[in-house]
Amino acid sequence: MGIHLIDRTFELHGPSGLGASPRPELVGPLLAGLHDTLVDSVRMGFLHTSRMRGRIPRGLGAAANVRFVGMEGSGDDLTKLHFKVARFGDVAGELFDQRQLWDDGPKPEQTAFDLLALSLGDVRNQRGDSSRYDHGLLNRFAKYRSSLNRGVDSILIEGSESKEACIDPVLVASAESLRKQTPPSRRVRLCGKLDMLGVSRKVMGLYLEDGTLVTALWNTEDFTGLAGYLDKDVVIEGLAVFRPSGRLLRIDADAIDSAGSRDSYFSVLPLPGVVDYAAAVRVRPGSSPYKDLLGMIPGEESDEEFLKAIEEAC
Repeated sequence: MGIHLIDRTFELHGPSGLGASPRPELVGPLLAGLHDTLVDSVRMGFLHTSRMRGRIPRGLGAAANVRFVGMEGSGDDLTKLHFKVARFGDVAGELFDQRQLWDDGPKPEQTAFDLLALSLGDVRNQRGDSSRYDHGLLNRFAKYRSSLNRGVDSILIEGSESKEACIDPVLVASAESLRKQTPPSRRVRLCGKLDMLGVSRKVMGLYLEDGTLVTALWNTEDFTGLAGYLDKDVVIEGLAVFRPSGRLLRIDADAIDSAGSRDSYFSVLPLPGVVDYAAAVRVRPGSSPYKDLLGMIPGEESDEEFLKAIEEAC
């Protein structure tokens, strides 16, 4: 029995050159870039990253597999591009066999177009705390400016869950604005209890001392041996990736070890590299200012730079 495919449509609007027989330069770039846009959206939904090293897990590749089945149009200003795509549960069931790390993760009945639509809605509304996009996906959306400059005013995704699934100048401007607001990634050390391993996705769930759950991606090819750390206190190192709001999105981890007695100081959420050290050392009830600082100091700073920052703050 074959996999049931459902219909999705891109609705293109423009002043001229569209219709039932559109100009190739208006439609061609959209068809050429659609696959990469969907792949990035699917990876973002399942992994909290739009880009990853190594091979794409088989299920993720199948989830982003879309087929163009034809087009229609009316007048000279409207063209509809029709596609067929499978639901996640039909082609990537193994991705749902393990517990999900976040509540807003993909659902088996959704498709790649649904994840793209949700990401577009968050970007359009400049939701700086969203986990549905990162710097890579913002770059992908910003590149649609070239298609809009060629004569397409807007691209609407029909049949999606979001009513704001539209690529237009407002969306592109929002993507560019959020991209500029996103703090740069920085190398950090983080300590917590390894609660979950998603082998097929190379995803780790780490609980910090205060109960905060952190998503980490294992950024090397070898995933073997990590099972021995499950349900134990560990320390990981890698790049902290942030949202435009400054909140942590994920850790791209490349090193792991059992936690030592002093590593508990690193059981705090990393913050972007540019911080107000003076404000950080002001003692607050029930907090340790020095413990908080350890979550802020970039891993590449020398001891001398750290001491100088403390002196200036005092």
